Amino acid sequence: MRTLPIYAAQFLSTSGLGVVFVFFEDIQRAQGLSDLDMGIIAGVGFATALVAHLVLSPLGDRGGIATLGLVAVLAGGIGPVGFAFAEGLPLLAFTRGLTGIGFAMFGLVARKALIGLDTQGSGTALGQLLSVGVAGFIMGPLIGAAFEPLGFEAPFLIVGIGFLLVGLPALRTIRHTPIAVAPVDWSDLATLVRRPKVQAAMIVQAIVWGYIGVYDAVLDRWLTDLGASTSQVAWVIVATGAPMLVFPRIAGGMAEARGGAAIILPALALLIPVMAGYGIVTSLILAGLVGALHGLGESFATISAQILTLEVTGAERAAVGSALLEAAGLTAAGVAAFVGPLGYGALDAGVFLATAGVGVLFGLAARIRVTHGWDIGEGAAPEPATT
Repeated sequence: MRTLPIYAAQFLSTSGLGVVFVFFEDIQRAQGLSDLDMGIIAGVGFATALVAHLVLSPLGDRGGIATLGLVAVLAGGIGPVGFAFAEGLPLLAFTRGLTGIGFAMFGLVARKALIGLDTQGSGTALGQLLSVGVAGFIMGPLIGAAFEPLGFEAPFLIVGIGFLLVGLPALRTIRHTPIAVAPVDWSDLATLVRRPKVQAAMIVQAIVWGYIGVYDAVLDRWLTDLGASTSQVAWVIVATGAPMLVFPRIAGGMAEARGGAAIILPALALLIPVMAGYGIVTSLILAGLVGALHGLGESFATISAQILTLEVTGAERAAVGSALLEAAGLTAAGVAAFVGPLGYGALDAGVFLATAGVGVLFGLAARIRVTHGWDIGEGAAPEPATT
């Protein structure tokens, strides 16, 4: 029960990120935006989250998670509220960027707090956090569809104000949670990125989030072309996210017991062909079935990358390790979200086939690096302090 506020805030944080995705087609049409404009809006949240991770993550490992948490709650609450009333590309991009910062920073401090003083049991805890985050993400579009009759602004106000209200109690919990700390700085990012296990985890994260970037940026348009309504788009997203309500916790326990490397390759063997499946199906039911397989593969791939990184960083450097992992994912997601609408305009559903092809190349690279990973504990961090 002590961690309940953290999980509740994570739910609302990702709801704020996901609520927009059933409105992309409507926003583009209502404001006369181009495919390039929509790519910018889809990608800017990932870009701001990337910068925030790389710049601020050392503060988390030095014990500053309360400060980062406050930034997260303010940005994550104000972003959706501002987006509700934004008109024109600059304001839409700015408020979307705030939402990205809130999402990234709250996830970072939540993971640091849940890991605590050591990594024992972290697989299950991180899996549960991922499940809650996915629940929020897939509920976001449903919130959008449910409250759309009250006006375009209503769902954004609900998730934004809700996150502000729930995030403040979560901050109190985070502030009083003992964590492992170390005197890290930005040089630790460079040190970690040279570790083969971290490289493999970053590649896997890039695949997962690259697929998310394309999926998020073109899903509404693709399904609308297949004849889907706003509510039907939301239910396809639910089908995609449903496995991630259950399997990340299971995957986390398996990865912690067997090692992250043992889970990565089977997960990619499922995830990569699934992306190609989106380019083949022509009905909403089949799109939902492919989405469910997508969610299953993503559950195992994401958690295996997180555990593989923790095997190198320990609890002391978990924030900077998480930052590297998220940086790889957010970079891939931002590029994919920017290119996705342009690719769909040129290739239609063929953009999914092209994305799967890129995933094959990245998957081969991950296989090479994961087989050269160093043993757990090599290059260990300094002895932990607590705060």
